[in-house]
Amino acid sequence: MKKIPFNIKEALRRSSSTIYQMGTFVLLLMLYLTAKAIIRLSNWRYFPQVIKTRLQPSLSTFYTKATKLLDGKAAGSISRVDLIELSIRNMKAKKTRTIVTVGGMMIGIGAIVFLVSIGYGLQQLVITRVARLEEMKQADVTPQAGGKLKITDKTLSDFKDITAVEMSLPLIAVVGRVNYQNSVSDMAAYGVTTDYLKQSAIKPVQGRIFDSNELVSEVPQTTGEVAGVSTEKAAFGEEIQNVDFTINPSAWIRVRESPVTSAKVLGYTKRVEGSSSGKEVWGGGYESDNDAGKAGETEDGKSLGKWLKAPVLLWKEEKCDSQTQGDCEGGKYVVMRDEDNKQVQKEGYFAEINLSLAGVNVKQPQVLGVTSEATGSAKTTTELGVDWVEIASEAGIIAPPETKTVELAGNAKRQAVVNRVMLKVLGINESEAVGKKFNVSFVVVGELLEESKEKIESAATEYTIVGVTPEEKTPVFYVPFIDLRSLGITNYSQVKLVVKDQAELAKARRQVEAMGYMTRSVADTVEQINSLFSTLRTVLILLGMVALSVAALGMFNTLTVSLLERTREVGLMKAMGMKSSEVSELFLTESMIMGFFGGVLGIVLGVVLGKIAGLILSFFAIFKGVGFVDISYVPISFVLVIIFLSLLVGIATGIYPAKRATKISALNALRYE
Repeated sequence: MKKIPFNIKEALRRSSSTIYQMGTFVLLLMLYLTAKAIIRLSNWRYFPQVIKTRLQPSLSTFYTKATKLLDGKAAGSISRVDLIELSIRNMKAKKTRTIVTVGGMMIGIGAIVFLVSIGYGLQQLVITRVARLEEMKQADVTPQAGGKLKITDKTLSDFKDITAVEMSLPLIAVVGRVNYQNSVSDMAAYGVTTDYLKQSAIKPVQGRIFDSNELVSEVPQTTGEVAGVSTEKAAFGEEIQNVDFTINPSAWIRVRESPVTSAKVLGYTKRVEGSSSGKEVWGGGYESDNDAGKAGETEDGKSLGKWLKAPVLLWKEEKCDSQTQGDCEGGKYVVMRDEDNKQVQKEGYFAEINLSLAGVNVKQPQVLGVTSEATGSAKTTTELGVDWVEIASEAGIIAPPETKTVELAGNAKRQAVVNRVMLKVLGINESEAVGKKFNVSFVVVGELLEESKEKIESAATEYTIVGVTPEEKTPVFYVPFIDLRSLGITNYSQVKLVVKDQAELAKARRQVEAMGYMTRSVADTVEQINSLFSTLRTVLILLGMVALSVAALGMFNTLTVSLLERTREVGLMKAMGMKSSEVSELFLTESMIMGFFGGVLGIVLGVVLGKIAGLILSFFAIFKGVGFVDISYVPISFVLVIIFLSLLVGIATGIYPAKRATKISALNALRYE
């Protein structure tokens, strides 16, 4: 190992010592000034004597021990506390000059604090108008536009399994054909739960929101149909259907030569971008959580499971180092390559485990309506999970779909929360709206149904208005989730995810997006606002630095002139035995004290000016009906930064005069006139 030259080591030692001495001196100065302020306050005649009597002994003991620790007085040298007191006396002797210098520093720091406080205040004002605290823990999940991946009951279950997610609240968006007093209007209808409305902060100005968190609906069945799971009769190797599939994030799938668990393993595969295509076939049975492993049986009763047959990229299971091997993934899997050094891709079979299917053509009964011959019902359950939600339209359907009429289930609530715009469209007075009734039929098409070419319209049903929201943009109304669910809807328009902690939102969104869905959150808007105002604050700080630079030059000039005036005094102190380093500390102490007081007074000035600006703006805002507006805010961290900056400016402006004072000869200084 190469040795460090002695001169470099000595320079590092001296630098470390200088930084330590400077740091302890700044702390001692802060402690001294704080102690003097407390003494002045306690000597005030209105100060409670009880508090003074109880606190004075303990504070005095603490001050004595702290000053002894920070002073670091060497034998034969002057105490740092004495230097501070001497500096303050020198400043008092030139009151006018000191006041002007501190005042200039105060104006420079005050300009920075005022401008930056306006930046922070406007940022907080905009964010509070854009988002609530609860919304920072929420994200809306929607399927990708034009994609085959839908939001289903299984999707809700997968979202619920994410550790950070507290609730997953589904929403169904359809067209509501409203008939009121023989006037028909089409408007957006949202099927939601009570929890969804609460999390979205939808608060009625009249009435209340409906009470319905049920996600169980009755789906009518025709006579002779059995609701539930059945075992299909099939033959080994028989193809079932073409499917699109997506492997779960972080999952590795074992690929075999044939659809049985005893077949040779070709390798392992994992999730690729987007979805993959393959064929679903019958193979040997296997254990699984979704019944796919024992979904069928042969004629002789042998268990069959569903397998996927598809060409996939392959990896081999082998211990490896991700840092040194480019083909290594997770320290356990290595890319399989052929003779041309390309990754091997083979057609193989793998069980329906750790993956999700999309675009499955499952044969379903075509009758979705209710008949008088129905003898039973099946219950579909899901788990609990506003921005505008896109409603599926008929524009993309080439052939006009056959419309099927469906009655709402018997457990439908038939209650609605409407907004002000809808009341205006219907011609209902807001104060008389609660309790009014209107007829509505819900039109469901396209992406919400199992068959995209189907179209369902519910029979006209009477709904009662229970609440009115203050929204005044587009006519919409909210109905209980189970009301729309009973129409045979299997896919949902979107899901609102609520996480347990705001810090976990980004991680939860990444997990959801890895499943192939899109997410959006108010947190994105807040992040953009923070970025914008961060840039604005930087510009404001640069403007304030101009004033601070002028103040720093004024302080530098004051200290330089003071040195010239006190040349004889410096010579006398040196002649009496004061060291050059102590003379240097004397001038640095004066500059730091002026910088400190200028910083503290500047903070007060900046905060006061910000509050005055807020009051002036609020005066006009109140007349406009906006209310009180606070555009000034100063975080504690910024106050500490300003105090540190003030001391730094004091040190920077005092270094030159202090260094020059050390070079003054005592003999020449005593001759100086």
